Amino acid sequence: MRFSIIVPVLNEEAVLDDQLAHLIVQCAQYDCEVLIVDGGSTDNTINIAQRYGQVIHSARGRATQMNAGA
Repeated sequence: MRFSIIVPVLNEEAVLDDQLAHLIVQCAQYDCEVLIVDGGSTDNTINIAQRYGQVIHSARGRATQMNAGA
């Protein structure tokens, strides 16, 4: 069964590296993907996610997030 883990982030530079490392290990055991939904981070959050090759979705504003289902 394939499933997705959606991680909403906003300025999560301090914890994202460890969080993604753990998720990648878990996803290696299952058929899953990790999607990062960024809410307009101004720190290094996006660069950290890109190092892991994650799909980055920028969802600025509540209306945009609701329309995207995040």
